[in-house]
Amino acid sequence: MSLPLDGITVLDLCIVLAGPTCGRTLAQYGANVIKVDPHHRKPATTPWIDVGRGKKSITLNIKRPGGLEALLQMIDCSDVLVEGFRNGVADRLGFGYEAINKRNPGIVYGSINCFGHRGEWTNRPGFEQNAQAATGVQVRNGGPNSKPRPASFTLNDYGTGIAAAYGLMLALLEKKETGRGQHVQASLAQTSAIISGPQHVNYKTLSRTEYGGPGSRGKHSLCRLYECQGGWVFINIQGQTELDRFVSIPSVGSIFSEFSEVILNELLSDAVSFEKQLEAMFLGHTARYWMNILKEKGLSIVENTSAEKIHSNNWNRDRGMIVEEDYGGDPFKNVWGTVTWPGNPITMSDINLPKLKPPVFGLDTEAVLKEFNFTESEIQSLKKSEAI
Repeated sequence: MSLPLDGITVLDLCIVLAGPTCGRTLAQYGANVIKVDPHHRKPATTPWIDVGRGKKSITLNIKRPGGLEALLQMIDCSDVLVEGFRNGVADRLGFGYEAINKRNPGIVYGSINCFGHRGEWTNRPGFEQNAQAATGVQVRNGGPNSKPRPASFTLNDYGTGIAAAYGLMLALLEKKETGRGQHVQASLAQTSAIISGPQHVNYKTLSRTEYGGPGSRGKHSLCRLYECQGGWVFINIQGQTELDRFVSIPSVGSIFSEFSEVILNELLSDAVSFEKQLEAMFLGHTARYWMNILKEKGLSIVENTSAEKIHSNNWNRDRGMIVEEDYGGDPFKNVWGTVTWPGNPITMSDINLPKLKPPVFGLDTEAVLKEFNFTESEIQSLKKSEAI
């Protein structure tokens, strides 16, 4: 099966989540992605299964004799290199962009950090929570009358990895026309800013409304969470037409009758009493009951779902949102047993994207070196120096 990035070789020198997410995304579309790690930095199982999928794994110590030379030889024959070091570290280690561009002008070189590659913060170390703090996410998550709180999921790591992959693919597209590579840069803070885009838009007539915090259930009484018997649902009623359908539900209509001749915007501006009555109404029945009632009216309602329920739902597996693999019979991976991971969020009408599998840490070292035309004696020499 032909994939869009077939024939593209990528060296992934990144750790943690953002960079490896970039490499996994490229692998999903057919790139030959080689994850390069020192042997002593074995990753944790969860991220390895999550963002290590689709890659070959080699271990290489560039501080041992022959190690850096081996890496440079691989870079000379690669299309893309992705690194996630602080500014200047790759230069100091001997494979910064300027040096690599001279060796291989066609290289598409990706750099990922926390705070960007220009300005006074460029050399600061950082990770997910630092980027959230620097872009106001934690203040908004805490709410206007509370202390800042970090978001509990890594939106910037995964978002930056996908954004970097997008940039690298654009650079590869440009290379088809020019024959030249270029330096593609991404950062967690810049991703955080664009993901929370409306909070960073400003103009003269804007009246900004901040909401959020531990007690927040949503934007307003008709776009928020409600507790039911045995669960929670999220409703989103938009516009007068949907409001009319909502009010046509008898139990809702009896509450709404107290707000006679009130249009939607006026209702939302002072809805404390209405909201409290809705809370009591929803709590009077199960989540499944309200799911059926609102769906009959063509209204938006979603039941809050645990990870366990998501994994056990065959529909999520049929549509590829959840992927499962049993490694019980694999002598190298049977320690994992049966594992699940999220599927690719993109589908393509003419291409069936493959189900990516994680590699065994370091298992592909010799095979990959042979791909790059290392001789048997060169490989044995690297073993002797403990570079591999």
